Amino acid sequence: MNSRRNSTATVLVVDDQEILMLLMCKTLEGDGFRVLWANNGQDALTLCRGAEPPVDLLVTDYRMPGMTGLELARECCAYNHELSVLYISGSSPGDDLRANLAAENCAFLAKPFRQSELLRSAKTLLEMQPEPAQSEENHGSQVQGLSLGWGD
Repeated sequence: MNSRRNSTATVLVVDDQEILMLLMCKTLEGDGFRVLWANNGQDALTLCRGAEPPVDLLVTDYRMPGMTGLELARECCAYNHELSVLYISGSSPGDDLRANLAAENCAFLAKPFRQSELLRSAKTLLEMQPEPAQSEENHGSQVQGLSLGWGD
């Protein structure tokens, strides 16, 4: 059973910048999410595969050393077809990510962003229902943060 339909969704936060990762975890936990975290793609993949209940939302940095956020998301989504993905990055999405945003249950949040933007993006993705394969409407979403910092 997907925990997003329960009161507590499970979020996996992945970022190679430890301070940002910890701030995101604290923000999500403070809003009632069950949070797992990793600072690289390989550790995140291990957590995703072993999580019980399953991960509902992957929040991942788009550009990380080793396994990129996009590569991580593809691996995790192959394992968990109901997984939603929120990519975060300080740079604009490349062509590969833009194509993924158009075809998957995912969104993009530009760094820096406010805590409230992270929570809004997470909640929006978790409320989305997967579209039937033949539908051509509402493919992906894009969220842009305009804040200069973490304060609300």
